[in-house]
Amino acid sequence: MTSKSGSPTDKPAGKDAEKPLPRKVQDVNVALRRAYDSAVDETIPQSMLDLLSKLN
Repeated sequence: MTSKSGSPTDKPAGKDAEKPLPRKVQDVNVALRRAYDSAVDETIPQSMLDLLSKLN
């Protein structure tokens, strides 16, 4: 699996690039990515948009 930037999500960068991540770490990475993607895809409630418009 790759991230949106196209880089592999199961390999670290830099000096540790040759070391594969443990399976548990990979699972946490995948779960965090899914949670982040889900939060980004949520719509902003109209009440929040109304409050933000009052700041202008």
